Amino acid sequence: MSTPCISVIVPVYNAEKYLRECIESILNQTFRDLELILVDDGSPDNCCKICDEYAEKDNRVIVFHQENRGVSAARNLGIDNAQGEYITFVDSDDYIMPYALELLYHDSIFSNADISCVSGRKKCSNTIEALEKSKYVIWRGSDSVKKSLLDNGALYSSCRKLYKKEFLGDTRFEEGKKIHEDSFFVFCCCLKKPVFVLRNAYIYHYRNNPDSASHAPFSDKFLDILYFANQKQELINKYFPELQAEANNMVVKANLSMLNLFCRTNDKKYKKDIKQCIKTVKKLKKYFVPVIPIDKKMFLIVVNNLYGFFRIYYKLKYKRK
Repeated sequence: MSTPCISVIVPVYNAEKYLRECIESILNQTFRDLELILVDDGSPDNCCKICDEYAEKDNRVIVFHQENRGVSAARNLGIDNAQGEYITFVDSDDYIMPYALELLYHDSIFSNADISCVSGRKKCSNTIEALEKSKYVIWRGSDSVKKSLLDNGALYSSCRKLYKKEFLGDTRFEEGKKIHEDSFFVFCCCLKKPVFVLRNAYIYHYRNNPDSASHAPFSDKFLDILYFANQKQELINKYFPELQAEANNMVVKANLSMLNLFCRTNDKKYKKDIKQCIKTVKKLKKYFVPVIPIDKKMFLIVVNNLYGFFRIYYKLKYKRK
């Protein structure tokens, strides 16, 4: 197989039900010059066999098997072995529209972009000609890193993007974390001041996951939210001091989010963490810019010293044990 233009990296774990649809959506792209890297992350179901089956049928498919090390390690393995000039990520329980890679590649070439991205999640015209006429913006310099601090949903996920491999360099996903490692990877890319083209188009289909963080019971993994928020703040203070206000606003929102999540547990081991979150919100309150109503509500609860009463109310309402 000659050197491909695009490497599509799919970390695979417990996705037997949806994996075939995911793989087929990639192999049936209108843009054909690709390699598909499937990284079986020690999946306990039949994903391993499905991956090997497709590798036998299509020489564009490359499979790696490893012991379970998490999605970040799986993606990093894919990046390390990618041969393409460009890299993109697809999760194994999702699928992409037939024109997805063609559109991302078109925008990257047209704008000479380091990263091309789409933000739309609603279905629209299924013709590439119509999509190329949809609205787009181009960010340069520190534009994208500032946007990443200001609740821009397009920058939360590493998927729906096409990255120049040369631009990525040694940027990798942080391993050992469970939540927000995805957005932190994108944030680290934005620190490099990329030419970033963002188009409002639908190419990527997410599945609602009942096991996602928004539905899961509280556990230590949620503390990763604070870890990455603090990491971002430190990097901004070091490399973009002019964006300290935006970084502080981001930290306040991360702590407000955690205070909402702490209501899901009665475990006393988080008592110090709760106090620290409240302390941080009060310390940085002048930087808070509300966007989401739930953040504004929690902010008012905290600054008016009502969080303890709110937790009691929450427990009575939802009867958490």
